[in-house]
Amino acid sequence: MRRVQTMARARQQTVEPEQDEQDQPAFKWEPYRTVGSILRVSHTSCCGLYEWASEGGQFFVLRRAGDRYEETGRGLYRQARAVYIALAEHHRAEHRSRGEAPEPDDFLDGFPVVSKP
Repeated sequence: MRRVQTMARARQQTVEPEQDEQDQPAFKWEPYRTVGSILRVSHTSCCGLYEWASEGGQFFVLRRAGDRYEETGRGLYRQARAVYIALAEHHRAEHRSRGEAPEPDDFLDGFPVVSKP
């Protein structure tokens, strides 16, 4: 029982905000470090700016930073998904403010319904 409680406490992580000179959602970005499991990227945002990823039972958001990757929101599914949605919605709003049409995003628009023939 004690081990389960320790593991549960280790999983409870928060995303600390950081200052950003633009009016962008503030999240603490850290260098991506593998935990020794298989990295799975299952979704990429408009323009490939953000990637929804999972590894070792945790979920997080990746972004490219030069020749490496940074991560934010590492934790449980619901927490990490909320971070991804906030970042992707802000990116979509930037496109619209420039008069551009953003690419569709299943996480923001809902998954399309496939009709059967």
